[in-house]
Amino acid sequence: MTRQANQIWEKIQKQKQLEIKAKLLGIMASILPFFILALFIISPLIQLIVRITMPEEYYHVVFETTSIEILEYQQTIRRVHEVARFAAVIFYIYCGYYLITNRKKVRTELKNYIKRLIPLFLFFLFAIGIILVTKIRGANKYDLTGHPYMRESIYSYITYPLVYFFCGMFVSSSGMKRGLLYTLLISAMPLNILALVHEWITSIKYYVGEGGAYAVFHNSNHYGYYLVLVILSSAILFVYEKKLGWKIFNALSGILGTMVLIIDNTLGAYLAVLLVLIFFIIYCFWKDKEYRWLAVGAFCGFMLITFIMGIWYDTVTSSFTRLFIDIGEIAADPSKADSAGSERWKLWKGTVQHIGESPLLGFGVEGLLDTYEIGTPHNELLQYAEFFGIPVMLLYTAAVTVIIVTIMKNSTKLSKMTLVCFCVSVGYLISSMFGVQIYYTTPFIYIFLGLTYAEYFKGIETSRH
Repeated sequence: MTRQANQIWEKIQKQKQLEIKAKLLGIMASILPFFILALFIISPLIQLIVRITMPEEYYHVVFETTSIEILEYQQTIRRVHEVARFAAVIFYIYCGYYLITNRKKVRTELKNYIKRLIPLFLFFLFAIGIILVTKIRGANKYDLTGHPYMRESIYSYITYPLVYFFCGMFVSSSGMKRGLLYTLLISAMPLNILALVHEWITSIKYYVGEGGAYAVFHNSNHYGYYLVLVILSSAILFVYEKKLGWKIFNALSGILGTMVLIIDNTLGAYLAVLLVLIFFIIYCFWKDKEYRWLAVGAFCGFMLITFIMGIWYDTVTSSFTRLFIDIGEIAADPSKADSAGSERWKLWKGTVQHIGESPLLGFGVEGLLDTYEIGTPHNELLQYAEFFGIPVMLLYTAAVTVIIVTIMKNSTKLSKMTLVCFCVSVGYLISSMFGVQIYYTTPFIYIFLGLTYAEYFKGIETSRH
């Protein structure tokens, strides 16, 4: 072989090696975000397994006001965050490497990239804003460590968009989204089954609440936020799923989740599911006619279970009755309706009254608790405004709005799995207007917002599976 031929051969081999390295890096880049999101999605099941393996003498031991189960769950999520942050740093490095090695391609499509990166830019500003207001105002007693119960510090609020949304934004494959959705449903199944066993058959020692409406969570409301994700994923996957076996599984998952939700008695969560299913029917009749009757069937199934469960549990009926009474009390005299909405009105009113004292910097994490004895306001937007000021809250609102509007405008071009993630995101956002942010549920909204936006970020694909 001549010298020139050897040089050509070496060049070919070198090119092949570069292609293999690029392919391996590409595989890693697709696996890492999936792994990070899947790890958090299964965290409630991980916590159940942790409880099962805990020594017998640990159960229901109380240290001051925090039970060992709560401490263990906090440790579980702390470890999940540590792994997620480490993996996310690797992924950020890969993204930097990709930008450098593909700078010519990136330069030619720079305008499109910038447009698609707007939500991420807004979330970066959101994170920077949290750091700045904390630095200017000075950290309060909970900013750096989190409240002993809620366990969300400024580092948590920075992690959520910069790790979970960022990684979700790169999971554009319908197959991977489908995998994550079924990961959620499969991991939720033991929790919901045991919740019903705990409620109807025999006490499950791994569940510490009264009845099955707590599962591994600290409060029935928190379980309700999780059930919104599970029920909506089940219902809309049931509509879009082609395989009969998985369709049956989705129906069973939705039935179990709805039964637990009725027992759970969280009106905000129930309203979130109800409204999203109604909106989904309207969407199907308008844009996706092929699935309209399946959408109606999913809604009717939800209402039928509500009716049947209502024979034994009047939670939904009593909650709606109470809601109308509360609205009447607020309309009659807002200043004397503090008990409305399980005292949410008192929290909302108190938060709004005091935000004006520090509208730009906020009061820090749970900043009104010690000064005015006003706890978490049970409204996500008010919570961000109270903790970090109105500008930071507006950055979060702007990022979410851009994502929602973008997906609505392009809904007919997006895959079915993206639409499922979109509906789940909207459901969580509705429930968040009546609920608290807490360390083991808040990341879910960032995960599903990322999954919702991923396909548009990559460049809309016409795949309809």
